Amino acid sequence: MRTSRLFTVIDSHTAGHPTRTVTAGIPALRGESVREQRDDFSKNYDGLRSLLLHEPRGHAAMVAAVPVPSRVADQGLFFIFSYAYADMCGHATIGYIASLAAIGALPEAFEQNGMSIETPAGIVHVTGTFEAGRLTSVILRNVPSYLAGVNITIEAEGLGTLTCDLAYGGIMYALVDARQIDLPFDIDHANQWCRAGMVIKEAINSITGHPQISSVLFHNAIDGGSRHLVILAGNKFDRSPCGTGTSARLAQLHARGELALGAPYRAENILGVPFAARVIELSQGAEGQSTVIPEVRGMAYISAYSTLVLEAEDPLPAGFLPK
Repeated sequence: MRTSRLFTVIDSHTAGHPTRTVTAGIPALRGESVREQRDDFSKNYDGLRSLLLHEPRGHAAMVAAVPVPSRVADQGLFFIFSYAYADMCGHATIGYIASLAAIGALPEAFEQNGMSIETPAGIVHVTGTFEAGRLTSVILRNVPSYLAGVNITIEAEGLGTLTCDLAYGGIMYALVDARQIDLPFDIDHANQWCRAGMVIKEAINSITGHPQISSVLFHNAIDGGSRHLVILAGNKFDRSPCGTGTSARLAQLHARGELALGAPYRAENILGVPFAARVIELSQGAEGQSTVIPEVRGMAYISAYSTLVLEAEDPLPAGFLPK
């Protein structure tokens, strides 16, 4: 076997959604900030995105967490989706911390102090809960989040007239009450929800004067919170309750007067696995905008320790991703 590329990775899932933490094989990246290093990767090494995440080594829902140096935090981390780059990813941050714990690589002071992580969206802070020295949950204090648009009415092809809010939690979301759409809110209908989400995304992004959204978060009320289904793309949905989406939802609910500071919120995924969340602090954005500091708590579980290999004669070196 003649190997032209080799990467070591740790695969995990956070409430069902995968994270592939890349522990070796990424070339040294240029840039002062994590965002600049991410952009250098995107510009000069984008072929590694498809190699690492597309079939036959990955799949449409795969997400990579790439650790890099940081000048302003304990660690830098950027995120690669199979089809795009994300400024922030909550489930992958949780997966990264669980992966470090699994190989005994958490900083010595983590159990007492946690650690700061610079992401392209800003600095987040993570801590954990432990039992007999074993990590049992990861607590993510996310970037400032805010409500960006209220009661926006759209005409969605095949769905009729819908209303939604826009909110930011590290990524910009449309937040849509799932009861407006005549579909069972379960995993068996995920493909139909993906199609509905993309129709809504296209309708919102065609409106001038509003922020462009990256994803659509459908929510349906449950005791103590909501069930979430985040649509990422036409054939991709977040299996987890979504850390950035939950942060956006907290910002929305607090701004609407429906969730008090410190009150618990249960963010449950389509499989019934929850994140625990709350607003822990109020803040102001750079332009005086009211923001909240969200806290999201969940756990990831290791699924594989792997060495990914590209043979020199492989006829599909970039992989492939069915639409």
